[in-house]
Amino acid sequence: MGSVPGRVEVLSESEHTRVLRQLLPDGHSVIRKEVLGPGREDRINHEVSILHRLSGVPYVVQLAHAQPDAGSILLEDVHGKPLSQLSTPLDPSMLVPLALELARAVATLHQHGVVHRDINPSNILLASDGQSPYLIDFALATMMADLRSEFTHPSEIVGTLPYLGPEQTGRTGHLVDGRADLYGLGATIYELATGRPPFGTGDPLRLVHDHLTRAATPPAAVNPAVPPALSEIIMHALEKEPDNRYQTADGLVHDLKRVAEGEKRFRIGEHDAPLRLTEPSRLVGRDREIEVLKSSFERVCAGECRGIVVSGGSGVGKSALIEELRPIATTRNGWFALGRFDRRRGDQTVDAVDQAFRGLARLLLAEPEEVLAEIRQRLRLTLGPNAGLAAALLPEFSTLLDVPPDPGDPLTAQVRSRRAAVEILRAVASRARPVALVIDDAQWAGETPLGLLDLLLTGEEEIEGLLVVVAYRDGDVDARHPLAPLLARWEEQPARVEHLRLTNLDPDDLTAMVAEMLHLPTEAVSDLAAAVYGPTGGNPYETVELLNGLRREGVLRPTASGWTWDRAMLEQRLARQNVGELLDGPGGWPARADAAGDRGDGMPGRGGLAGCARGRHRARRRRAAAAAGPRARRRAAGHGVPAAEGPVPSRSAPRDRTLEYSRAALAGATSVDGSAAGRAARVRGGGGGPVPPRRGPPARPG
Repeated sequence: MGSVPGRVEVLSESEHTRVLRQLLPDGHSVIRKEVLGPGREDRINHEVSILHRLSGVPYVVQLAHAQPDAGSILLEDVHGKPLSQLSTPLDPSMLVPLALELARAVATLHQHGVVHRDINPSNILLASDGQSPYLIDFALATMMADLRSEFTHPSEIVGTLPYLGPEQTGRTGHLVDGRADLYGLGATIYELATGRPPFGTGDPLRLVHDHLTRAATPPAAVNPAVPPALSEIIMHALEKEPDNRYQTADGLVHDLKRVAEGEKRFRIGEHDAPLRLTEPSRLVGRDREIEVLKSSFERVCAGECRGIVVSGGSGVGKSALIEELRPIATTRNGWFALGRFDRRRGDQTVDAVDQAFRGLARLLLAEPEEVLAEIRQRLRLTLGPNAGLAAALLPEFSTLLDVPPDPGDPLTAQVRSRRAAVEILRAVASRARPVALVIDDAQWAGETPLGLLDLLLTGEEEIEGLLVVVAYRDGDVDARHPLAPLLARWEEQPARVEHLRLTNLDPDDLTAMVAEMLHLPTEAVSDLAAAVYGPTGGNPYETVELLNGLRREGVLRPTASGWTWDRAMLEQRLARQNVGELLDGPGGWPARADAAGDRGDGMPGRGGLAGCARGRHRARRRRAAAAAGPRARRRAAGHGVPAAEGPVPSRSAPRDRTLEYSRAALAGATSVDGSAAGRAARVRGGGGGPVPPRRGPPARPG
């Protein structure tokens, strides 16, 4: 790539980037961002790809047409200065219109499917006109579809800590989405209004703690010149729970416009309907299961080695439940290492055991140097000659152990890799720093990684301070599945291994879930919840998809007074002869992605820390087997008898009774069978109702 000539002015410099203004021969200038340090090519490619996607989008600094130097990105020069250089607090006459423009900038970004993930005063330029903001630095930006929740060490947190959403700390288990940007924007406006971020600056651990637990002082209490309505808006953006803060930047824009127009009192967030309804952030209907997670981890902290097996059908919330363990572990100074098997891919990077161990290694590498040195020495001593094998199999362990990769004898590699995995856990886990090793979607696992889990769960390898959690979809595990005999063996150890089988939500819990999703009282959604219970049977995932489908078709509508729905249209949609069409028929709603299709036989596995021998997996979905329950399947497995042979019933067949119930609810009947499920109160006036003030944390479906 060609070099850009001209005079250069250094604007900023850090460990990772150097930003310069460069004058071109024609008199125009560009901004050159030089990316420094390891992995710079990947970082440059990532940011450039995001900026290409945002080409021509207002409020975003655009790529320049000139060719950049190697290792740099050229951007158009808007001749602005970052908000961090403004003299704050701002006068309300400047603060309110600027806050409105900032909200419009973030709304525009989200409309193009991009989450910035680092909204702060240094990453927003104010153009020379003093009114036009531009978002810069998309190094951490990502597409909304690519976001995942994960535990992050304080030294590895992405973003700028004083402006970081609680979910970005990795301690909450909540998915990071556009609402994290709204938290960062709220923190930025807070600083413009008061002269400082909500929790100040300084120690990273303190800031993480404050974002998670402390409520900021209202801006109007810090600076009485701040309009009360603006102060309320900022505080709403700074809510800890994503479900409690603004759901969309458009909702924030609407409220700031009202402040700019001089309105002094109005209900915050009344025009804040999300583009897509999502499951609530806290589990509903799983209190007993969460208590099992807590009590098991407490016993691990006391020095025990424990196991939990979570089973259930597709969409009932197994992954959501095990995510509840993340904050439980991290608040006790423990490690949470998660891996998920993926049947759609066969490469080594998606082996769940490898994922979990690599994630654990990254967390260990982020420890302070003196702690890391102690961990490294302990691992080397414990692993002995297998240290080179661990370094060869997993790149992070090569760095962590600081030894050259040495796979050794290939004939013994599989046995030695399993031994290495056990010894790594033994060296890391302790009462003071327990480890939660969580393996999800074990129905796709091969025999060798399952063998490692069996060693840990049966007590053949007793490791103090270790909790092993295995989750699987029971409809995909028949008598010939390699997991079946292990389940039978684990069930024989109730003192060591807890078994949690999740089922669909009952009508009352589903009503609570729908109420949380729509931010309405439970009595206001009882008829809607009763109606959707029919086609979904109380399945949380399918309920979310069905409600989104109802919204797309105009049956469910957001209004200024809350969500409303048309009963006649709702009854018409539910009156289809084939209820399954509502969820996955033509013109209906998408089925759960990981539930579609059958698994092929003989799924191959590859190398990895637990080893990956080629395993032969049967691939039939058996709703009859799922209905029979895990005990019947395990009994069949123990006697070599195929479980629940026979035709698989259609998706809509089991729902006839619940469909009858939902229609009766719409018609105003008390109950079709006198059960508590049928005693849903009807909402006067056709459903819906005002959005109540948000009190307390929300709920997430099981």
